[in-house]
This record gives sequence, structure tokens and C-alpha cells, in this order.
Amino acid sequence: MSSQFNEVRLIRLPGGIAAESIVAALRGSGIPSRMQGEAVGAIYGLTLDGLGEVSIYVPEEFLEQARSVLSAGEHGDLVLGENDPVDETGSGSR
Repeated sequence: MSSQFNEVRLIRLPGGIAAESIVAALRGSGIPSRMQGEAVGAIYGLTLDGLGEVSIYVPEEFLEQARSVLSAGEHGDLVLGENDPVDETGSGSR
């Protein structure tokens, strides 16, 4: 991400696997995002006393949109990209 953005922390998580999924969902929704975490925890797989903790940052102007993406994901309503309806022959609708 460019340094021209005023970044804010969206969420802090105990591990990197969930963070990678969230960053992918944010980016898939057009929201620039990045992860920052404790290297020692990632190397050794520790999640004790902040080790292994990962924070996700987004530009401040995307914060509300990013919160909406998180909320949709928590409720199972997250849809990324446009779905191309497929007819019964499987050839798509055009």
C-alpha cells in the first residue's frame, strides 16, 4: 500500500490464517488492505501474550466499507465479484 494513505487498524486477530482470508475478502471487495504481525509468532506458531497476533490495516476512507465486509462475512452474506448466472445447459446467460 502506498504511504499516501492514512491507515487505521480494522481488526486484530490471534493468528495469520484467518487474517489472510480477511485480507483476501477485503481486496476482493476493492478495499486496499495489509497485514502486520509479530514475526516470532508466525515462525514458531505461537499465539501466547500477543505472539502470533496479526493486525489488518485499511486506508481510513475505506474503514466503514471494510467493517461492512467483515460483518457480511460473519453473517455468511459475503459475496465477492459478480456472479454470472448459468442456465440449465451450463452455457451461461448472455
